[in-house]
Amino acid sequence: MKHVFPLFFLIFASVAVKAASTDKNEIRTAIPAGLAPPLLIEKKGKIEGLVVDYVRALAEVMKRRTTFSVVTRYRLDSYLLKGQTDVLCYTSTLWASNQSNLDFSKTLFLKREIVVGPSPMPKTVEGLKGKTIGTMLQYVYPRLDPYFASKKIIRDDNTSEEANLKKLLHNRISYVVTDQLFLDYFRMENPDIVKNRQAMFLKDYPISCSISRQGKVSKKDLDHAIDEVKRSGKMEQLFEKYGSTYFD
Repeated sequence: MKHVFPLFFLIFASVAVKAASTDKNEIRTAIPAGLAPPLLIEKKGKIEGLVVDYVRALAEVMKRRTTFSVVTRYRLDSYLLKGQTDVLCYTSTLWASNQSNLDFSKTLFLKREIVVGPSPMPKTVEGLKGKTIGTMLQYVYPRLDPYFASKKIIRDDNTSEEANLKKLLHNRISYVVTDQLFLDYFRMENPDIVKNRQAMFLKDYPISCSISRQGKVSKKDLDHAIDEVKRSGKMEQLFEKYGSTYFD
């Protein structure tokens, strides 16, 4: 499943990661470039969004501070393997590369992949035969790819999740594959996106942190922090902040 990795890392610019730091209280966190809002929100040079929020919550439990760098997918592995960054907290063992050379935390949450279309939606993917579905350029969709390959379902590629959802909102396309989180966040300002539409569940992906073995964060400490943040209800609060539901 590691070929699913391109789903998340397609933007081409990156912010340079700091060189190795001697500050043991600092957690250097990489965020993949190109994550859709609300996972990553970049405003006037500031890095914000859900990933920033939950990593800060984890750091607070560990009584440490964190710095963030937005990094292209092509550099993520090398930074982690060389210890130039300590953690990447938006990844999954279903797609991560270099798994034998990195440690992985407990699951933070489940990423829920869905197809949104007119009501009533088909009960199965088979019911989408003959339809055109808004997709992301170069993204891989395990449940849909066999149908795309056989042309039983037609993919219509775009370069951003927001652009796809806007096409759906304005009825320029009837079906879009997206994440529940992205849809919920978009719906906050565009409530009509769900009018006369339903969602079909495709797949859940367990999201966790990959941890550099050359870095300054241990799997034990990070797992403890994840347990505490979950127990406190903080994850639910953060997802609610962006109009969504926390799946664990």
